[in-house]
Parts: sequence; C-alpha cells; structure tokens
Amino acid sequence: MKKRVIRSSSNLEKAVEDKVVPYWYTALVYENQACEFSENNPWNQDAAEFKKTVYLSDDCVITIRPARYALTDGGNGDYEKDRYFLEISNQNSSFVYTSARVYEWKAVNKVALFFKGLSFYAAARVWKAKKL
Repeated sequence: MKKRVIRSSSNLEKAVEDKVVPYWYTALVYENQACEFSENNPWNQDAAEFKKTVYLSDDCVITIRPARYALTDGGNGDYEKDRYFLEISNQNSSFVYTSARVYEWKAVNKVALFFKGLSFYAAARVWKAKKL
C-alpha cells in the first residue's frame, strides 16, 4: 500500500489571528482508515475547510529504536540501556535494514544524517557501503 497522508487546512485569517498554523497532516496507517484528526485544526480546533489525500514518495524512513533488553521474556531489562539501533525502511516498511550494532544517542543521530533526504533506493546503497 502506498503511504497516504491527508493534508487539511482551516481558515487562514482565523489561524493567523490565533497565531497557529492553518494546515496540518494526518498520516493514514490502514487501507480504509477513517480519520477524525483531519477534521479539526489541532491547534485551535477550527473545522477543516479543505482536505486532500496525497501520496508520499518512497523516501527513506529513519527509525531510532531503543536497544534495551531483558534476558527473559517479560523480564526487567537494563542491558544496553540508553543505546539504540538505527533502522531504515521504505515508506510501506516492506524493506527494513536494522543496524548490527547499537549506538549512544548522539552517535545514532549522527549516523541517521547519512540518510536525510535520500530515496530508499539511494539510502540502501549508502547502508551497504557503510556496512551498518
């Protein structure tokens, strides 16, 4: 499924008066998802005057996933606390790469910058070249 988003907008003059943004986005996760979040401006609750479904390009999705774990299922885990995996995926998550190592917060954000603004195809090439 192509990743869809609803771009909604409310009354521009009222938004400026209220010092809020007049447009907002609602990401749709499921195929036939109804979404009440697209109905009202989240900052001033004005009704949406315009709603348009748009389709996201297949750019790289960057996920920073906590690496903390326990040795038993359901156990308390403090191993690798404050460490993170880096993951990249395409928009529909049909292809996911997860780092083979874990990083501290500053380091994982630095590595994530390698993928900023890349298509998933280009990001996959960078991932393989950097041997993450």
